[in-house]
Amino acid sequence: MAHLYGKNGASMEVHMSEQIQEIAAYPNVVGFMEPVKIEGTLRNENEIFVLEAKGETKVSIACDRCLAPVTTEIHFNIEERFSHTGRDDEETETFSGDQIDLADYVRSGIMEAMPMKTLCRDDCKGLCPVCGKDLNTGACGCDTTEIDPRFESLRALFNVDEEV
Repeated sequence: MAHLYGKNGASMEVHMSEQIQEIAAYPNVVGFMEPVKIEGTLRNENEIFVLEAKGETKVSIACDRCLAPVTTEIHFNIEERFSHTGRDDEETETFSGDQIDLADYVRSGIMEAMPMKTLCRDDCKGLCPVCGKDLNTGACGCDTTEIDPRFESLRALFNVDEEV
């Protein structure tokens, strides 16, 4: 990056690959199946460094119904502006030294690209709300009849719990 300073219009290719081990910042992610790959260009525009890059990885995400791991490809973009001088511009991030730490931008890109809902299959039956058994492997026999608590006081009027 040092060869971009003072050279308006100069650019350099960006190629990165990093395996993410710490998944605590990624809700629902069980693990990263491959390194995160970033490719793009960093350009000097009047000492504002513009990064335009594409990223991709494969993650294992918990199914929203049964919690089984599902491998999903993630594709995201990073478009950020950086300034070494700390300009008063809301759209420009500041950095010091001669390196830009992209960890937060990669995390944001991945989180924005994550699917809203992940299912192991379209007809996933999920988990039993009583015993927690995976209903895709068979029924559990639990009574899952739900009575709306707003109507619970009406139950006594009909004596549904008593034998006649």
